[in-house]
Amino acid sequence: MKHNIVIISLSLVFLACSQKKGEEVPKPIYIDPNYQGSCDPEIVFDPSSDTYFIYYTARRSGKQNTFLQTPIGVASSKDLANWRFEGYCQFDGAHDSKDAKATFWAPAIITTKDSLHMFATFKPDTLTVKGPWGGRGSIVHYTTSLNSPVTGWKKRKVMHADTLSTLDASTYWVGDTAHLWFMAKSAKYRNQDYTLIHQTTKDFKNWKTIDQPLGDVYHTQVTGIGYEEAPYIFRWKGSYWLITDPHQGFAVYHSKDASRWEFQGHILKKPGKGKMDTARARHGSVLVKDSRAFLFYHVEYKREYDGKPIYEQPLENRTSALQMVELKLADGTLNADRDKKISL
Repeated sequence: MKHNIVIISLSLVFLACSQKKGEEVPKPIYIDPNYQGSCDPEIVFDPSSDTYFIYYTARRSGKQNTFLQTPIGVASSKDLANWRFEGYCQFDGAHDSKDAKATFWAPAIITTKDSLHMFATFKPDTLTVKGPWGGRGSIVHYTTSLNSPVTGWKKRKVMHADTLSTLDASTYWVGDTAHLWFMAKSAKYRNQDYTLIHQTTKDFKNWKTIDQPLGDVYHTQVTGIGYEEAPYIFRWKGSYWLITDPHQGFAVYHSKDASRWEFQGHILKKPGKGKMDTARARHGSVLVKDSRAFLFYHVEYKREYDGKPIYEQPLENRTSALQMVELKLADGTLNADRDKKISL
């Protein structure tokens, strides 16, 4: 599943002491070493090298166009406690840089026996379109070998017609079938509500679009939520779980078959007390390891959620850090205590 790779890096800027195996996970776990704008973490595990990776959107918080020209950053770890910055992804041989020539957001990654498959939000018109978010987005499929997790990415295809504007993919395995979800709306209507598109494949060449009931997902009358981004699906303790980012912590959904979803409420909206964990949790992914589940998320720890839009706030308010929390299940309900120490 895309969440099989976990990236938890320690910023050399903010964390001087390395963690030993068995000690507590630090707060934050990682900060991008250049612009301190690490967001949208995707956790992945590569069994061939026994290494965890975090792929993330490297926002440029020191620049006015913070959210554009963003590359995909990579950090690695052997123990989920000590993290190392590996660089920025190279796509089709393009030079990796902290200032990309296009915009890459929110990587979703799934592993096969010998390859990594990434589904990233791509915006090519970064330098020509005005506004903080750029123009139309596309979900683009890239691949690389397991032994080249940073520099080897090659474009495979765009996952939909250009009549759609899309973002925030999620991918996971069910048996021998890979599933891909992403948000989509008509490219012609900027204020149109998003829907979710669901595709499946067995070979990453032939894709089938699935028309399925979503239950409570995107059902405002049930959830009271007007907008949700960053859908993320994982399997844990015999059930499927879907978390989304409504900018109010995480919305949580439960399903027995990953088809019809039941809304369970919110987690991690209340700020934590830990270092750089003092705002709402945003855009997460999950690692399931030895029956435990760890949620990785970013925090814009200086952002004023009740004030001006983030693109009108001072540049320092746009910095973000990656954090980690252990998920718990009590009476069938998912919950998390972001202030509780995590021992590995």
